[in-house]
Formats: sequence, C-alpha cells, structure tokens
Amino acid sequence: MSGANGEVDAALEALQAGTDGPVYTLVRFYPSDFEVLYVDDAMSDLYPGGSAMDDHFERIFDYVGIDFAERALFTDVLLSGAGDVRYMTTSLDSIKVVRAYGGEDVGVFVALDPEEAVPPLVEVVTEHLL
Repeated sequence: MSGANGEVDAALEALQAGTDGPVYTLVRFYPSDFEVLYVDDAMSDLYPGGSAMDDHFERIFDYVGIDFAERALFTDVLLSGAGDVRYMTTSLDSIKVVRAYGGEDVGVFVALDPEEAVPPLVEVVTEHLL
C-alpha cells in the first residue's frame, strides 16, 4: 500500500468496507501532477515491472487537464446555475473509474468494479482525501 500517512489507510479501509469488489487504484491528481496513493496487488501484477506501471499512470494523467476543463464546461457554460461538479464516472465493461473533486484544483481517481455504487464512495473520498 502506498501513502505515507494515515489518511490513505483510513480512506482505503472505508472504501473496502463499503464495496463488494476490490478497489484497484486510488490516485490524487492536480492540474499538472498526480500522486499514486494505492494500487491493488492484482492490478500491479498486470504490469511487467514498476516502471511499466509508472509509465502507464503518466500516460493516463497526461490528460488530467481534460477533467478540469470538463468540470468548467458544466459549471461555467452548460449548467452554470446548478452548482459544483462533485464527481464524474466512467463505466467500462470491466472497470468503473470515478473522479471526485475538491475545490478547483484537486481530484481523486478511484478504479473499482463496474457494479459498485458511486455516491457512498464519493462521500468516503471527500471525507478522507479531499
């Protein structure tokens, strides 16, 4: 498990208690940087080595600016009176990716089973990591 302090451990414990399947990854991200907080052993075993996994995360988070731009599109243009975007979800056949946001410049990326409920995990992420 990654993460130097108890906030990550507490968040991961709460996420795992509130989900039926595994939590694959937990990553805090900013407009120009990211911090891998946790990667499930089964997920890390998919990579031939740590550098391959690091390279994959670098490729993913090269596009993080799109997330912040999409949030601005909804709050500033499309639905300007509807409030803040708290999270966005992408559900694929084998994985669900949830990006929860705190403020204008920080988010947390959580990858998990596609059948998991999103609002409870967003509450955990918001309480512990944002």
